[in-house]
Amino acid sequence: MTTTTPPTDPSLNTVTWWEIPVADLDEAARFYPAVFGWTVAPFGDGYLAVNLGDRMIGGLFASSEEPAGGGVRIYVNVADLEQVLAAATAAGGTVITPRTLIAEGMGWWAELADPSGRRLGLCSDRDAGA
Repeated sequence: MTTTTPPTDPSLNTVTWWEIPVADLDEAARFYPAVFGWTVAPFGDGYLAVNLGDRMIGGLFASSEEPAGGGVRIYVNVADLEQVLAAATAAGGTVITPRTLIAEGMGWWAELADPSGRRLGLCSDRDAGA
């Protein structure tokens, strides 16, 4: 068995990009900014760049795949889980898992689904109402 030596550059071997397949780009362009305050901009055919301030952080792309539990799940770190879950519901999403303790001293997680059923994890180290 071969082992890999960890790089000394902390920017290597980390997640640097994410994409969410969506059934309806127009719907996603309304939902994700309403929930997280991101902005989106066209970036090629069937693709939206997701921006946080002036930094491109990910993408949304048109897909006919059925939402499924397989694949990679991403978690967005948020200040207020309840506020984000409420925003998701108001924007047409669904709360799958409400605030749930990860472990004492490790924070909380929750899960939502966008209007097309794609799941997205949330995490926070802040108490409810903090």
